[in-house]
Amino acid sequence: MREIFDQQRAMTLGAVKQATGVLAILFLIAAAFAVLSGLGHIFSGHVFHGIGRIVASLAALGFLYMVLRLLAEILAALHRLNDRLSVVGDDIRTRRSQPAAHPTTDTRA
Repeated sequence: MREIFDQQRAMTLGAVKQATGVLAILFLIAAAFAVLSGLGHIFSGHVFHGIGRIVASLAALGFLYMVLRLLAEILAALHRLNDRLSVVGDDIRTRRSQPAAHPTTDTRA
């Protein structure tokens, strides 16, 4: 269990996508319960309250899902950017560790 919440280890891109998928399933279950609750209100005679409950719950869950999805995409983009910057940094460090070539002056003029 310690490995899952280890702060020293970087989060992988697959873990971000898996967490987004799990949240999508949880939001889908919550939406199903919200629709069933709204249908219960409709069948008990409270038509407008039931329709309002269905629409409001689907709008709220859709908003939350879109926000979390966008945050996951931002985190994935930052993860890819960090990988690219680390490659560029390694490339710059290896070039600086090699001795610089001295420019030769052309005296044939």
